[in-house]
Amino acid sequence: MGAMNTPASSQTDQVCILVVDDHPNTAATLARALAQLGPSVDVVSAASGKEALEKVKNKGVDILFTDMIMPEMTGLELIEKMKNHSAGRPAYTYLVTAYDVPGLKVTAQRLKVNEVIVKPVRPERICQIASQAMEEMNNVSQPITQPVTSKRKFKILIADDRPDNVTLLVRYLEYEGYDQVSARDGVETLEKVRDEMPDLVLLDVNMPLKDGFAVLSEIRSDPAINHIPVIILTAARLDPSDVQSGLNLGADDYVTKPFERHELMARIRTKLRVKEAEDIIRRRNRELNLLPEIGKELSARTDIKDLANILLKRTVETLGAIQGNMIILQNGITAQQNYQVSLSSDEEGSHKLEISKALIDHMKAEPQGLVVNNALNNPLWQAENNSFVGSAVIAPLHGRRELLGLIILTHEQEYYFNLDHLLLLQAIASQAAIAIENARLYADVAQEQKRLAVILQHAAEAILLFDESGNLCLLNPAGEKLFTDFNTHLNEPLPRDAGYENFITLLDEARVSRHAKSGEVLWPDQRTFVALITPIEVGGQVAILHDVTHFKDLEKVKNEFIATASHDLKNPLTTISGFSKLLEQVGPLNPQQHEFVGYIQNASNTMNELVQNMLSLAQMDLDSQKKYITVDMQKLLAEIVAEFTPQAGKKEQSLKFTPLSTPMPVNGDLLQLHQLLRNLLGNAIKYTPAGGEIQLETKVDGTQILINVKDNGFGIPAADLPFIFDRFYRVRNSKASNVEGNGLGLAIVKSITEQHGGQINVESELDKGTCFSISLPILEN
Repeated sequence: MGAMNTPASSQTDQVCILVVDDHPNTAATLARALAQLGPSVDVVSAASGKEALEKVKNKGVDILFTDMIMPEMTGLELIEKMKNHSAGRPAYTYLVTAYDVPGLKVTAQRLKVNEVIVKPVRPERICQIASQAMEEMNNVSQPITQPVTSKRKFKILIADDRPDNVTLLVRYLEYEGYDQVSARDGVETLEKVRDEMPDLVLLDVNMPLKDGFAVLSEIRSDPAINHIPVIILTAARLDPSDVQSGLNLGADDYVTKPFERHELMARIRTKLRVKEAEDIIRRRNRELNLLPEIGKELSARTDIKDLANILLKRTVETLGAIQGNMIILQNGITAQQNYQVSLSSDEEGSHKLEISKALIDHMKAEPQGLVVNNALNNPLWQAENNSFVGSAVIAPLHGRRELLGLIILTHEQEYYFNLDHLLLLQAIASQAAIAIENARLYADVAQEQKRLAVILQHAAEAILLFDESGNLCLLNPAGEKLFTDFNTHLNEPLPRDAGYENFITLLDEARVSRHAKSGEVLWPDQRTFVALITPIEVGGQVAILHDVTHFKDLEKVKNEFIATASHDLKNPLTTISGFSKLLEQVGPLNPQQHEFVGYIQNASNTMNELVQNMLSLAQMDLDSQKKYITVDMQKLLAEIVAEFTPQAGKKEQSLKFTPLSTPMPVNGDLLQLHQLLRNLLGNAIKYTPAGGEIQLETKVDGTQILINVKDNGFGIPAADLPFIFDRFYRVRNSKASNVEGNGLGLAIVKSITEQHGGQINVESELDKGTCFSISLPILEN
């Protein structure tokens, strides 16, 4: 049994695939991917050669994928042992390696490994190789790529007049698996090149009749053979000028004797890889030269039905098929539309074609198409429903993201279609796929235009479109209602003397910055709008205006109420605080009464602070008139530090401030700036434990004054940082929650900073401290 060469699958329809990789996750991933090839596939995975042999000791293996480097047993050793497997050797063997070592391929070839696969390799590629092997085992189809076991050998011409050199090179090339022919002079070399069309020429320079340089010159001047790579191999012409001459004549490489065998073989492999890629490109170019007419026809159509009819008619006529079908898939899964064209002019000669889900699944995994030579014996083909078909050629319509459909040509004769038919159909299918996607895109754009028109027609917000010159080029009905004092004209700018200056200024700013801008706009009829200006790629801007007049009125009423209520609350609070202090002067108080009086005073102070903060915010919201003067921030900071030094001293905290020698003048409201710094420094002291450290740092950065208030206190959790400037927001951690506050201090700080044209930032780390940074514009002299 150990010497059997019969594939294990010859005795059963079940196909066994063995996957071996010392990385369990890789083996499991490949096993899952291969299991998707169908219910007839049995996948066995193992993490070592020893485990693999144990798992399949009583099971036949059809296809083996093994990693090269594994503990205890290499991939080559496993393949060697599988040759004597009791249930039969694998029909197909593939070695996966991370290193493309020439000697490894030689050893693999000796063990009859079908292919050495160099990492990285995707599971889809492994599935494709397995599918090809299964197709060849079942002998049911012919893909574009030749089966692995029958892969075309490269043919190399050895041009050398010394028999010992030819013998040595022949031995080396045979060892690498190449076919070879030889020539002993320049004339014979040219004849062999033209007759044999080798894949590569190893050319000696000193040869009878014609030297190598003359031969090379003729090869490069002949369009029929000038694409063949030539490696000059010489022991006589070693001067750098000779090397330069050879390369200038068109040699692809220049190797001097004596050469290192492995290096020469590596150079040969490199040139053959390049030639193979160039051959594919040349073949594709020949195909494309046949397609301009059909490409022109397809590009002129935006309806898929028309596109299918013209494409099928041309391909059926050109390839001599009896019928052509274009199957359009829904989401790459099920057939949605089936367009059909037949050579027969009557309905009796036209047959309904049915396709199986197995065929669709196969075409997803086989992107290069399929020739069905014998439709009656092909499991992918529904022979009972398509008895009129003897053979077929199928090309997939691959879109950018999914399989769009299939082009199928059929003939009543078996083995009618060949590889050339498939190549041409595949080239046509590539253009058809683009045309189909363009047709779908055209339909989608048309549908989107209809939807956009409906949205614009019924949108409550005013929507205006301006071109790159600022001319109004589109507006919806709500936009037309904006202009009650004059008639708008498209392709003209808005008038600058009609009360729209704020809106026009916002448009200009967005146009110059090329970024979206938003802001409040006061309309001539005293309505207030929030305007969002967004640039568009083709040039111009879209403006969306939302009427917030009602909300602005409500906001004003609210702020006026808060300001009035806060002002009215100050008098009773002052009375409560004042009389609580006078209680001690009326007569002696016992300890408990002293405690209660302290509670009253603390509560009234807290309430008074809350009322004062609410009043400040309300005044800011109402945009009450401010008294802007020149304020020396150095002097103001020194006063604030002096004011809070006793408070910091009570908590044994270090309060550090080093003033700059240069003045820092700003244009601002002194009371508001004073309140800003008091709030920041007061917070730093409150939220820093006893013995902590608070620092005030100042510096001038260009036209800005930077003020940093740092502490090593409780810190602010990252989740709370985005909200700390919101009104009434307080950080809820175990330490900070014990500190009294009303959540308005930082909201006031942010509002004052922004009203003075500045910015505020915060950085904090829990249990390590916080730093508030304020920048204010310097007053220019």
